[in-house]
Amino acid sequence: MIKKQISISIHSLSCAVDGKLVLEDINFSLTSGQSITITGPNGVGKTLLLHVILGFKSSFKGHILINEVDFSEDPDDRQEQIGYYGHRASLQAGLTPLEIIKYWKAYYNSDAVAMDLVKFWGLPNNTVENCSEGQRKRIGLARLSMMQRNIWLLDEPTTNLDLEGKEKFLELHASHLKSGGLSVITTHEPSQFNKNKMINLDKHRIN
Repeated sequence: MIKKQISISIHSLSCAVDGKLVLEDINFSLTSGQSITITGPNGVGKTLLLHVILGFKSSFKGHILINEVDFSEDPDDRQEQIGYYGHRASLQAGLTPLEIIKYWKAYYNSDAVAMDLVKFWGLPNNTVENCSEGQRKRIGLARLSMMQRNIWLLDEPTTNLDLEGKEKFLELHASHLKSGGLSVITTHEPSQFNKNKMINLDKHRIN
């Protein structure tokens, strides 16, 4: 499905934790079909940056614009327009991947076929507590594909995925961009995204 034209712009963004400035002067802009890779060492603030953009963290200065409208003071409205994929998906114990996907399909009013997603991601018939970390990440990616959000914030999406899982993620991501979406990706494996724009947060860290 072709998505409507979308854009996100980050202007002079500075992020703080417990009143202490951690990152400063971050700037980038993306439009439909574009992606940016956020790199840097452990602890530099990659996840913090995504949480600030999404609205999980409110301690920041600067501006966050979506389609040229300033949503800096409206974290709830930002979250309604963003699909977030974190380190670890929160999954209901006792349910199988198919049952979870069926629930999300109804919740997001998605036209996806649940069994097709199970087959695409190679998901088992186990309950989620018996799934590996890589399998749990695949379930989270299936959820992302059903959210129908034009903006994706992806926090180290390929960590714990095997080669096949990484290839399937890259296929999903390429389809998202081709259909008019955009994405912000944190990663320790930037070579997978060498065609993207790139920011090294180490250059924006406050020592």
